[in-house]
Amino acid sequence: MLQISRRADYAVRIMLELASRPEGERISSAELAARTEVPRSFLHKIVADLAKAGLVRTYKGPNGGLMLVRSPSEINMQHILEAVDGPVCLNACLLRPSECPRDVMCPAHRFWGRLQAMVIAELQAATLEKLVAEGEQLRQDPGQGGIVYVLQIMENDADGESPS
Repeated sequence: MLQISRRADYAVRIMLELASRPEGERISSAELAARTEVPRSFLHKIVADLAKAGLVRTYKGPNGGLMLVRSPSEINMQHILEAVDGPVCLNACLLRPSECPRDVMCPAHRFWGRLQAMVIAELQAATLEKLVAEGEQLRQDPGQGGIVYVLQIMENDADGESPS
């Protein structure tokens, strides 16, 4: 199953909250944990990874807190996911040429490569700026927005229907 990690999910929540604030505004870790529903024990570890990747800056003391290092238009989902989980790689055979002795003749290898390229392109296109704007639209009109959930797909397949 392809699924992002809990760390990645929490990192995205943290970064979206930071991106939704006015430029240069800090937020305390306590407030950030409350607003994102990220447990504080996870928050500190994830923030350390995000800071190490150059995405956030932390400040100590009574006027401390966290803030983005760069503009939300310059930070995308690939930056965030790789900061906490390492490089996006759908299959070990894609790590480096000849990692798998079958890579030059394996149709699955080519498929995984194409799929990985599409996933990376989507991650790169999804900037925090775009996602924050989408979040503002969703707050105004909280409809499902045409999202197809896994269980809907499974139920439709069982009924012989295709998802719409």
